[in-house]
Amino acid sequence: MSTEPLRVLESRRREKNGAKAKFLRLVGRRSRRTMLLLGFLLFTCLLIPREPDFEVITLREGFPAKRDVIAPFQFYLLKDRALYHAEQASAARKVPPVYSVDPAVAPQVHAALDSLLGDGSKHAGSARSRLEGLGLSAATTRVLLGPDGSRVVVLAQRIAEQAYAAGLMAEIESGRLETDAGAASVQRDGMRVPVAWGALYDLDSVREMAWDEGARAFPNRPEAARALQELIAAVVTPNLRYEASTTERVRTESRNAVEPYDGLVRKDEKIIGSHEIATALHIRKLESLRAWNDRARPKDAWRQDLLSLLARLALISFLIAGFLRHLKLNHPRVYGDVNLLSLLATLTALVMGVGWLVVSQFRGYEMLIPIAVLSLSAALLFGQALAFAATLVASLLIGVVFGLGLPFLTGSALAGIAAISTARGVRRRRDFYRPMVVIAAAYAFAIIAMGLVDGGQGIVLLRRGIWGVVAGFASVLAVTLLLPLLESLFSVTTDITLLELADLNRPILRRLMLEAPGTYHHSLVVGSLSEAGAAAIGGNPLVARVGAYYHDIGKIEKAEYYVENQSSARNRHEKLSPTMSCLIIEAHVREGAEIARKERLPRAVIDAILEHHGTTLMTFFYHKAQSADPAVEERDFRYPGPKPRSKETAVLMLADAVEAAARSLTEPTPSRIRGVVTRILDARVEDGQLDESPITFEDLAKVRESFIPILTALFHARVDYPGTPASERGRRPDSRRVLGEKSRLKIDHS
Repeated sequence: MSTEPLRVLESRRREKNGAKAKFLRLVGRRSRRTMLLLGFLLFTCLLIPREPDFEVITLREGFPAKRDVIAPFQFYLLKDRALYHAEQASAARKVPPVYSVDPAVAPQVHAALDSLLGDGSKHAGSARSRLEGLGLSAATTRVLLGPDGSRVVVLAQRIAEQAYAAGLMAEIESGRLETDAGAASVQRDGMRVPVAWGALYDLDSVREMAWDEGARAFPNRPEAARALQELIAAVVTPNLRYEASTTERVRTESRNAVEPYDGLVRKDEKIIGSHEIATALHIRKLESLRAWNDRARPKDAWRQDLLSLLARLALISFLIAGFLRHLKLNHPRVYGDVNLLSLLATLTALVMGVGWLVVSQFRGYEMLIPIAVLSLSAALLFGQALAFAATLVASLLIGVVFGLGLPFLTGSALAGIAAISTARGVRRRRDFYRPMVVIAAAYAFAIIAMGLVDGGQGIVLLRRGIWGVVAGFASVLAVTLLLPLLESLFSVTTDITLLELADLNRPILRRLMLEAPGTYHHSLVVGSLSEAGAAAIGGNPLVARVGAYYHDIGKIEKAEYYVENQSSARNRHEKLSPTMSCLIIEAHVREGAEIARKERLPRAVIDAILEHHGTTLMTFFYHKAQSADPAVEERDFRYPGPKPRSKETAVLMLADAVEAAARSLTEPTPSRIRGVVTRILDARVEDGQLDESPITFEDLAKVRESFIPILTALFHARVDYPGTPASERGRRPDSRRVLGEKSRLKIDHS
């Protein structure tokens, strides 16, 4: 029976499973994107002010009012917030801590002492065991079993009775420090009475009293005084228990009892006149008006609030939808990666969270909302084009959510543009100084300029300008702290990290140089080719170069099995079956990814390792196996993939192949190099290796033209100079032939 129908069925099954997996990934991506959008909308809902504070927002200290504000009804003036909180704190400290008497403690202690007093000489053994059970020292035990023992116990009973009658706590000083009251509140028999701190006892004072009583009772026997003190310390325990919940409840009542008002504004009284400079008192009057207005609002006012909330949500949804559409059309890689969308959402949410703090606590300083943090971070992580769009959308979102107008939008736009324009040159940590100065100057300029437009006072504008400079410096410092965390959490990589990874002195690259020198030099050449190719088609040259440096680190483990690392013409694969050779060669991709993860290399480098061969066929081993068994499956001799999914990894795949192909040429003239490059690129296209990457045919032409000059310079034919020994001239073709054979083998299976 022919096996062809079974192979067809197996092929169809794999195609069906692959389509199903692709569909599930697409659905999963959309569902996660939807959840992210809903979560962001919920977050913005929480930030939207719950009360109509537009009067306070439009009236800023140091700036003129744009219209008269007249009191529509009589209301009480709220105290200054800081003063009110200080008075509440003072009232709470005047409340003494509350303690309750535990009635079971005193009888238990008296019973324990009575049991010691009742033991006589007949029960000396029982008394000794009981004393030892209390953890008393041997000297104290001898005293208590001796002739003075009964007297010591009687004195202990008297001291305990005196302490429990007044009240015994563990430690007085801590309770005294937390209140300004001169007494504690002791709750006994359902009644709470104040007791002066000096009338109470604690464990330290009881031990001191025991020593004094013992010294008076036994002036010539200090061991008896020490025994009394030790007995008291072992038996007596506090009978006053601190009531934390009761104390806090009483103090809360005291705080709430503080009068929140300190004045009266009568109906039709002018709160502030048109063009009058606003002061803190004017703003406090408006806050009081709003508070009293809330009390007088009709019961159905929630409907208007709901309509206002829905209107804001509609605007927010429209802005987010427009931004997502922009990403889908112009930045499909970011749109398709929920991880990157989450990063943008996190940055925007962080800025909006700080914006809520600024608007609620520092009114009049809205331009200090750190839009520059989002702008600079987005420019470094995603590029300037996306950063401009993100800055615009974030500024509009903050304006809609918090009701901010043109001054804020203008200031945030200036600060954002300054941040984005200075991000291009930031490739090292020290390069952050220039953005720091430029952004600080932009903040100060925007604040002072918009303040002059609104008619602000000079001293107020100067103070806010200084705050703007501080905000500019703080924004850049925040970015320097956030970037490593964001790169780690969201698997993104900046040029700063890539430059650090491009250092050839890194341990893994030095190990590659020492253990697989041929692979190391191959990686350097491929790095130059990849960098030029990526630059030609608008990719990230640094990502391509760094990916090329690390793409073959998996060959370290079995370097001798790769032809570029073999010192002689003998090949280790000669004694291996094609299948075993295929498994060894294929393993360098998987092992390289494992090494990269252990080295904590970024996702971009791991993708370069996994995708630089795609699903290409190891032709040499496949044909060798096919000559022995014509029924072998081609898919068993292909790399596992995935295929390149970015411009950088696609260029890396092409550079890796053309470098080996050019090295195999015996006469590497420019025309032959052009021909082999064209052949390799066409072969990768025909094999479908570039189907999942965003590279176009126009890009392929640019990549080809960027490869050829570099390869021509590297592998140009050399002439025989006069005086060269004949033996050396004779060996050159042979050595080139051997090099060509090794390189052709590398094309087939590396």
